[in-house]
Amino acid sequence: MTKPPYRDGWTAGSQASGLAPSPGDCAWNVNFNNGNANWNNRNNSGFVRAVRASECPDTVSFRELHAAWREARRGKKPSASQLAFEAYWLDHLLELQTELNAGTWRPGPPTCFVAQLPKAREIHAPEFRDRVVHHWLVPRSERVYEPIFIHDAYSNRRGRGTHAAVERLQRFSCEVESGEGGGWFLQLDVHNFFNSIHRPTLLRLLDTRLARTAAPLVERATVRALLERSPIADGVRYIGTPAELAAVPPHKRLAEAAQDCGISIGNLSSQFFANVYLNELDQFVKHALRARRYVRYVDDFVLVHRARGQLVAWQVEIARFLEERLQLRLKPEVKLQRLDAGVDFLGYIIRPTHRLVRRRVVTHAREKLAAWQRGCVSRRGIRATPRQLRELKSVWMSYVGHFRHAASRRLEQRLHDEFPWLGTALRPRSIDYRCEGRRLSLPLLEHTA
Repeated sequence: MTKPPYRDGWTAGSQASGLAPSPGDCAWNVNFNNGNANWNNRNNSGFVRAVRASECPDTVSFRELHAAWREARRGKKPSASQLAFEAYWLDHLLELQTELNAGTWRPGPPTCFVAQLPKAREIHAPEFRDRVVHHWLVPRSERVYEPIFIHDAYSNRRGRGTHAAVERLQRFSCEVESGEGGGWFLQLDVHNFFNSIHRPTLLRLLDTRLARTAAPLVERATVRALLERSPIADGVRYIGTPAELAAVPPHKRLAEAAQDCGISIGNLSSQFFANVYLNELDQFVKHALRARRYVRYVDDFVLVHRARGQLVAWQVEIARFLEERLQLRLKPEVKLQRLDAGVDFLGYIIRPTHRLVRRRVVTHAREKLAAWQRGCVSRRGIRATPRQLRELKSVWMSYVGHFRHAASRRLEQRLHDEFPWLGTALRPRSIDYRCEGRRLSLPLLEHTA
């Protein structure tokens, strides 16, 4: 019994014998003799070299999308969109791969809700399938931009963050304050930043850089799909009460943004795009103004100098640059003060010698502890479910993590004195302690309903 012929009549016998296909054949054999040099194309006779997936840069591999899917779901509470995606995750990943490689992928309508703290603002959460694309796209684009980002841009970058920015600013303050006459700081903020980003300008910046670094066409097409139209062009699903939505000022709503302006808050790509857009400002401040002491976190940035007049001159130059090059404008509230007055930056009051926790952060902590006390603490003791205890511990430890980057030992003690049940709730057993000279003990009441 003879084996069936291969494609276009190339038989198994001809393959086994190593014969090259005839000119009419469209099948290809693989030369594994030398996977790297490929014998300098000598004596190949229609054979091709086996290549790794990374050597085919103009396509999205399934492995890359699978890794992006795992990253998008890591540490996230499953949403309805995620559960629907993961019910048939293999089919959905293959569908995404096909759309991206064909250049037909387009983001779906987001879900909008209102975050109340620190102030009311819209959050546009993308569909889960779009989040997978963001987690595939952003790491690839970051590798292109990281070599040109300045050191002192601290938002949404690996190895940076709020605490690193605070440390750097305090170091600058100490350097300037140690000289004669003390020093000054200039703190500026961009007005309505995310809603004011001019998408065609951002797209031009990205496309120029990606083309210069020979980025894959599929990556450039995906960036274009994200920025060519408004993120809410295909509609948006609002959740929340009308009162919550009305709490957002009209100029802060993405639907009210100017034509061709605005990117959504609430996804990974927007955070990266913000860094790309303000990288133009970073380069201007460092290379044109030659400012040595400059720290930026998203759209909030601080310059430190010994001379007040120099900071005033820089403020004028920065305002002109933002308006002419990036179509942005500064908030009218400008802080130009001495360093010993303290810089209110990223939840801390930063002085050359020490730093304190911002008063508004302490107020929020007290409000959350008071709300938990009203629901779970009575004269008889603490009555809370395991879930409520876990939520309290999570909230308290997040505040403690923030407090301990400042001089906060007395602050923590005051909160424990103000909420004497806190130690018992964090360690679920009856604990005796002193409060205002009296010895107290609040039992933890079993309540699992």
